[in-house]
Amino acid sequence: MPARFLRPLLIVEFLIALQVVFTCWSQIGGQYHLDLMFWPWKMGVSIVAALLTTAITANLIRTDGAIGRKTWLYGTLLLATIAVAGIVTYYYHVNEPQDDDTQDDQPATITSLEKPSAHT
Repeated sequence: MPARFLRPLLIVEFLIALQVVFTCWSQIGGQYHLDLMFWPWKMGVSIVAALLTTAITANLIRTDGAIGRKTWLYGTLLLATIAVAGIVTYYYHVNEPQDDDTQDDQPATITSLEKPSAHT
């Protein structure tokens, strides 16, 4: 493949990988937890995962499909990035805000004090 086509194709792969990371993360971790998450976590983890995916492809093209040390390194870093995404998602799952609707399901308890009657 001519080198002039490689860079635009890798850019397209990066953009597709970015979309795939967001889609998989919302399906696996839950969209609600992703909505609660602070935006730099989402952006950072997603961009790193998409960059590592593109780096693996670029390295495989550069070495004619031979899996070398760099490919293993990028793959290991990608797995570590996925683990970080799981840990961050779990943190937001554990610390999610409580629903206010749960208090309305219980009936109100009414207590009253009555004066004891005196029998003579």
